[in-house]
Amino acid sequence: MGIWEILGIEPTDNPAQIKKAYAKKLKVHNPEVDPEGFQQLREAYDLALKYTRNTKRNRMFEETPLPERLDEWEDHEPEEEEQPTFDPPQRLTLFDRFLEETTQEVDSQEEIPIPKRYDFTESYDHSERSLNPDDMVERFFRRTQELYDNYYERIQLENWRELLNDEAMWNVGCHQLIDTRFLHFLEEHYHLPHEVWMLLDSHFQWREKSEKLASQLSGRFIAYLNGQLNRTFTLRYHSFENREDLDIEAFLEWRSDALFALMENDWETAQGYLAKAHALYALDPDLIRLQGEYFLRTGNKNRAFHTFDQLLRLDPDNIDAYLYRARLFLEKGDAADAIKDCEEILARMPELWDARSLLGKGYLQLGEWEKAQEVFQELLSHNPSDIDAKICLTQIQSPFNKVTEPATNKLAKGARRKNLRALGLPGNLSRFKQFFAIYTRRNIWTIIFLLLLHYAMFTVVSMKLEMTPEQMFDSLVNTYKPVQIKTIDELKQTPLGYQVEFTLTKASYINMLRVYDKEKHPEPKAEFIPAAKAEERDLLNADTGYVTVGYLEQQAIIVITDYDHAKEIHDKHSITMRGTHKAIPDGEMLPVIVNALDKRRHPHNAVLVTDTYINAKADLEEKGWTGSWLLGILAMISLLYYIRIIREIPKTRKALTFH
Repeated sequence: MGIWEILGIEPTDNPAQIKKAYAKKLKVHNPEVDPEGFQQLREAYDLALKYTRNTKRNRMFEETPLPERLDEWEDHEPEEEEQPTFDPPQRLTLFDRFLEETTQEVDSQEEIPIPKRYDFTESYDHSERSLNPDDMVERFFRRTQELYDNYYERIQLENWRELLNDEAMWNVGCHQLIDTRFLHFLEEHYHLPHEVWMLLDSHFQWREKSEKLASQLSGRFIAYLNGQLNRTFTLRYHSFENREDLDIEAFLEWRSDALFALMENDWETAQGYLAKAHALYALDPDLIRLQGEYFLRTGNKNRAFHTFDQLLRLDPDNIDAYLYRARLFLEKGDAADAIKDCEEILARMPELWDARSLLGKGYLQLGEWEKAQEVFQELLSHNPSDIDAKICLTQIQSPFNKVTEPATNKLAKGARRKNLRALGLPGNLSRFKQFFAIYTRRNIWTIIFLLLLHYAMFTVVSMKLEMTPEQMFDSLVNTYKPVQIKTIDELKQTPLGYQVEFTLTKASYINMLRVYDKEKHPEPKAEFIPAAKAEERDLLNADTGYVTVGYLEQQAIIVITDYDHAKEIHDKHSITMRGTHKAIPDGEMLPVIVNALDKRRHPHNAVLVTDTYINAKADLEEKGWTGSWLLGILAMISLLYYIRIIREIPKTRKALTFH
């Protein structure tokens, strides 16, 4: 196969085109996976570059005017010189033959042919590579350190492109050494723009090796790297004034430390770093955005609103600030202002679906049902599993149901009531009293029997739950009037099984789900697994519970919620809700949740309540409880009697017409 076929391009003497083709083919012939293919690619690349250098040299010779070449010889009379003698080479390599053929063709001033084929089974002379790989790598990292140390050079993308064109990057031995060391260098020198990270990833393919890298680097840096490459969060580096009194490195360090602390929900640490960075430079848009997120997560929504408002005055195109402010407008009930912010976002980014969702909710608040319905239907066409859009669609009512009855209908009804009174006929209230008297008289024994059945069912349930009738009554009252809980001590004093109402602060969804695999366990059995595994096993459904952890004063407690509450916790990190006070069962629940908190570096060791939790999402064990066979029989008999008394309603209405 010829060198141009291997490179995948037409014959050319353009070195840039050759390097571009080589870089493209490197992704196919990875030296770790396909060393033979890489060796062929490398030798074809070297030969192609040699060809371009010889072509340029010959072209320069041909373009030199002939008189100038003759003048050089006219000024000197020919002298006989002793011709030096050269030992003939022991072996003429293919590379020597290539240069020899090129030189001969230049002497004859004929067109230089581009070599078409190359037999890679023959040897190749690598002696031109003057530096050994270790020296080349050290030189490369010296250049890298020099580039990083100069801040204003560091943030220029072209400087990193030039660095990646270093000779060491084109050497297979050096490339492997650089790949191993580069991320360790960046672990300590990570203040780089997003576009630089993307350029580096295109050369080293870090995203494809994320699992392998996780065991070699710190968890914090891996999270930061993934955030940069996936654009989950990015920090900008071009917004600083050229001030000599600004310690840029210290500012960048404190700003990134604040970001890490916010990621870990460490509010006190985040506040300290934000204050330090603000004291150095208060006009950085990304720092102001982090301050707004801090106020939002700690429940100070007024400060958060003013912070995002300030950010938009400083940076009018900041999409994140518009999103945050639109959410806060909606919470305040200012739907019109929220809609304006959403329209500003969509004018810049029409495919930002979060903004469309907020726009639809704004229309809902204003009662513009048709517009809201159009927005949420568009969201569902983009993502049919958007639960939030489905919930909002169920809240939409036809505008015709909202219109009050016309005045003419009201006048007609008033006239009808007046005529009925004049004729001495009973009004609605009198007719209802007559209906109730006739209905009770016709069904008195059925009603008495139903009351006895309910008392029997009440007794069976209290025996099953080992509760007295008084306790059962308290439990029923508690269902409608839950116990107000503000501290862990108050929670511990509340009996198990009681409904409680509480407010969580600094709450977070920990990416764990309570699921039920009905195929694996016919009888309801809860499993606690990460969300990714639940999706992989297709276990997400209406029975899924979302595991969150939040604080009651200074202590953390586990709460299992439904999707809506989990989403509110994710957005606001604070929530007021109801749930059932339950004991943590023996088994895998607590170890799995504690392991998830350890991975998230949640400071739970000294503050997490480990004997009870709050269940705000009814589990299948509760739903599937049947009490006993006797309770089932009583329930069936009650159902038959309910059917009977329901059928008596139309018969009683007919009987009423004869009275």
